[in-house]
Amino acid sequence: MQRLMSAAGKCCLAAALGGMTLLAGGCGSAPSGHKGAGSAASSLSPTGACRSPASAAGTVTVPPLSAIEFVSGQQGWAVGAGRILATSDGGRVWLTRYRGAARLDQVDFVDAEHGWAVGTSGLLATTDGGGVWTALPEPCPVIRSVHFATPSLGYAVAGGSDVRIDGGVPAPVVAGRLLSTTDGGRSWQPVSGAPAMAQTVCFSSPVDGFLGTPGRIWRSTDGGRRWSLSFAEPAQPGYPHHEPGDTAVVECAGRSAAWVLFLGFGAALGNAPYIAFATQDARGWRAVLEETYTESAIMPEVHAPAGPGSYPGPFSAISADAAAFVGFDPSVGYGAAPLEMVAGGGAGRSTQGNVSGTTQASGVAFITTSRGWVVGTDQTVAGQYGSYVIEATTDGGLSWTRQYQTG
Repeated sequence: MQRLMSAAGKCCLAAALGGMTLLAGGCGSAPSGHKGAGSAASSLSPTGACRSPASAAGTVTVPPLSAIEFVSGQQGWAVGAGRILATSDGGRVWLTRYRGAARLDQVDFVDAEHGWAVGTSGLLATTDGGGVWTALPEPCPVIRSVHFATPSLGYAVAGGSDVRIDGGVPAPVVAGRLLSTTDGGRSWQPVSGAPAMAQTVCFSSPVDGFLGTPGRIWRSTDGGRRWSLSFAEPAQPGYPHHEPGDTAVVECAGRSAAWVLFLGFGAALGNAPYIAFATQDARGWRAVLEETYTESAIMPEVHAPAGPGSYPGPFSAISADAAAFVGFDPSVGYGAAPLEMVAGGGAGRSTQGNVSGTTQASGVAFITTSRGWVVGTDQTVAGQYGSYVIEATTDGGLSWTRQYQTG
């Protein structure tokens, strides 16, 4: 069963054009980042310090719709600032299941009943498919994203700074920490011995998982007790002093399989670097697509097909063989969100064109190569943000139907 983590904010467009980062604070001053495997801190601070007025987390702008996830062709959820929507009929009808103060930018479900919604202002959980949402205690540093393997066992990336949202999952550039829970998120503990500078995490089972850190992907086969380096991003001769490495957004795709989107730094002439890799066995990794204008200079030895759009966007790992990538192209009218379906573990691909009705995507969820949903903005007037919408396809992106639109 494919599950998606995805999120973004209303200031995605401005962030993209300004260097692809979104600043978000943690709790107090973040420690300086260091590379490779390291020991996580042994304690967590009380939550209150993270929610002080001085916390930069409060500066993050979350839109009315920012993330989407489906666990089947019928059951799905979308979250954003002050709302959670749910559908039980594939999106023909979306019902509001939460109205409140929470600014939510990520949603994660392990089945049709158990789910979590994360944002800049708290962590919510449900055990009845989203009918009732309960606020959970949150550690300090604050949680950026979660990924649960079972209704009780889950992992989180917490803390850090310079949180990037352009890859679909909130990912701190530096100083992120890996946490775990065994009680459904009611309490969290640092994962001892986890690689330092955690950015994103996913588990396909209680024991088999991947962790993204700057320029690297790590794998655990024992529930996070031990980690080994699975993949290191190729050297960047065009940027010999670039450290600590590109931001890694990783999604699991079954046992031993994963997809990763590396988000580079800077922008040039309407282009920003990104490159994606995939593995089916946690050993061999294939470059599947890249932003060619800048990446050809940064990594000249890597020759990957051109990705969708000149800026990165969210992606959805469908299986070990397939993933859907949505990019951003600001040079097309008011902007466009091109979709590209990658198949054969990266060996094949088909460009499906733009997601109609969407200027820029913040989240994407595909359950098969044919059926998927995208959430994003519909900016129809230059310089003004339009509605936030949910678009759906049943033919792999050839045609789209609008299912929901904010007022």
